[in-house]
Amino acid sequence: MAGDGTGFQLLITHPLTLAPAIDIRHFLCYAFIMSSYDLINPKTIRRRYAIVTFLVWFATALPLAVSVLLVQSRGLSLTKIGVVMGCYSLVIVLLEVPTGGLADAAGRKRVALVAHGLAALSNLALLFAFSLAGFMVAMALYGVSRALSSGALDAWFVDALLAADPDYDLQPALAEVETVSLLALGMGTLAGGALPRLFAGLPADGTAVLSPMAVPIAAAFVVRLLLLPVIAGLIRENRPSGVGPDRRGSSIRAVPALVRDAVALSRANGRLALLMAASFVSGFALLSIESFWQPFFAALPAAGATPTILLGFIMAGSFLAGMGGNLLAGPVGRRLRPQHSAGDGRAYALVAGLARLAQGLSMLFLSATAALFPAAVFFWLVYLTSGVGLSPHAALVNAEIPAERRSTLLSIQSLAFYAGSFAGGAVLGRVADQWGIPAAWAIGGALLLASSLPYALLNHDRFRSKKISAADSTEMTDLSIRSISSGS
Repeated sequence: MAGDGTGFQLLITHPLTLAPAIDIRHFLCYAFIMSSYDLINPKTIRRRYAIVTFLVWFATALPLAVSVLLVQSRGLSLTKIGVVMGCYSLVIVLLEVPTGGLADAAGRKRVALVAHGLAALSNLALLFAFSLAGFMVAMALYGVSRALSSGALDAWFVDALLAADPDYDLQPALAEVETVSLLALGMGTLAGGALPRLFAGLPADGTAVLSPMAVPIAAAFVVRLLLLPVIAGLIRENRPSGVGPDRRGSSIRAVPALVRDAVALSRANGRLALLMAASFVSGFALLSIESFWQPFFAALPAAGATPTILLGFIMAGSFLAGMGGNLLAGPVGRRLRPQHSAGDGRAYALVAGLARLAQGLSMLFLSATAALFPAAVFFWLVYLTSGVGLSPHAALVNAEIPAERRSTLLSIQSLAFYAGSFAGGAVLGRVADQWGIPAAWAIGGALLLASSLPYALLNHDRFRSKKISAADSTEMTDLSIRSISSGS
């Protein structure tokens, strides 16, 4: 079947053939039936967002195990691949904050639909790309998509939970989302690694649009098309009444003011500035892990001549380790600080800081290891400790953000991470070229150790006194929008 292309046609027309217990029509019907009910309780909100989150990250993971190999088969060198990834990071850095403000102004659901539509287009462009320019277009589209999607539905999720219960403890819900994300990444990676073998009869990679390693990208395109009606059906956003074209245009014109205010808030709030610094260092260090782990493991003597299955297993294991770390975050927090309540910020800061210390140590040990099994263990520990720290960090950030600035400030945090990744790629990439991958990882591990300090400083009086209230933020917003209106 795969040899004559029938298998690929079946995948396109029936994208859930590999999971016959799921009927796509019933799934979409469920999504739209669910959309007819109000978000009356946090359990419903969490269930809906889990479905959307799973599809988003499953589609993202499908090409991960083979995408670099496919690009290489189409003639790009590793240097050019670095240029392509730099284009992706640069687009995110340029657009991250303005698009967060757009979500606050124009609506989170609307922006999310545009974002995931662009992600589908980026998969399609990647499928047909055979030149440096083609791959740069595909990754630029993906960068715009990631910048638009960052913070939009996350902000909807947090605000919907708090609207249903103002005293709701966000950390377990955020940990659940991270767990679903990592589960989807692990499953998507394994599925993406298996699909080229199922369609091995297609034309050789690099010679045709539809080749074995192109199948995961086509499958991701189909899943992203499915995601659009799911978001439309499951996500309900209560926008202010009477927002017509004129009001919507005014909201969009207010984006620069929203961005300026959000930057001012992040600078004035010392706790938020510390958390942004921790995000920057995390992006700087972890870029070297995500960029160099494949050549590092492929070069180990025990990897063999064809290590692709091994690499897929190691990648899937890292996602599962991250999922395990998210599941551990709550119990670790309760174990370390049982005298504090579940939503106590001091407990979250302690867990996040210790997790960052453990992550730095794991990366240092990885840099000093040349045997396959210990290296895999330390590699997975980097992701496990990252998972432990993610939801406490997210809870700390959200506690500092007024609701009307949530999308924009979450985008600023994402900007800090991607700016760190961009810098890390430039600096640690050269270190890896000159002195080897372990040297780059050693620097990254040392920086991760140092980045535990911001969490220790969160409760210092100097930073606690700088917190900005929602009322202050609203006053700044009103002044900015009035100034725009008077000038138009």
